[in-house]
Amino acid sequence: MSIDSALIVQKAVLPRVAQLVADMAETGVTVVFPADFELDQNVGGWVPVTVDGEASGFNYGVQSLAGIDPVELPDGAAEAGDTLLAFGAQGTLSAETVSLIHAVMERRYRAWLLIEDELLPPEDDWGPGASLDDIHVDRRGTPAKLAADVEAYVAQHYPPFTPDPHARTKDLLKQLIVPVLIFAALGGFYLWSQLQ
Repeated sequence: MSIDSALIVQKAVLPRVAQLVADMAETGVTVVFPADFELDQNVGGWVPVTVDGEASGFNYGVQSLAGIDPVELPDGAAEAGDTLLAFGAQGTLSAETVSLIHAVMERRYRAWLLIEDELLPPEDDWGPGASLDDIHVDRRGTPAKLAADVEAYVAQHYPPFTPDPHARTKDLLKQLIVPVLIFAALGGFYLWSQLQ
């Protein structure tokens, strides 16, 4: 499972990673980023993190909105900020981790969520010092618990697909039938013409 999303923020208000970690700790979740990582750093790839002791991570990139064709951005992007933080989650724990980062960034740093070409602004009362109580693990659950709940739901409602062991052979034979028939017909016409 891969989920792509982004935040649009003012670069001037981007927190240091240590501050983001402290903000997330207020929700009851401990996240450890690589020692040399900062939010304004364009990694352009995988950022490994530890979430409550479990290995996770996400793809991450940073881009100035000035470098993006305005036609590719939704209405209101210029009002939202000057920097795009792109996230790519891989798996359920990764997705829940990215979701927590989004929630904290929206509430404390007024980041706008950009997902599937839809731009969602932060609430009017969000900003520095905004409460994170509604996303605390006591109310919401830990990222690992939420990920486990999603995986259990999927397992319950969408049983695993077991492919037919002979399906590959059948598919190969189906692909070969038409060329074999054409070759046989051409060969038959050739033999018939030679016998005349």
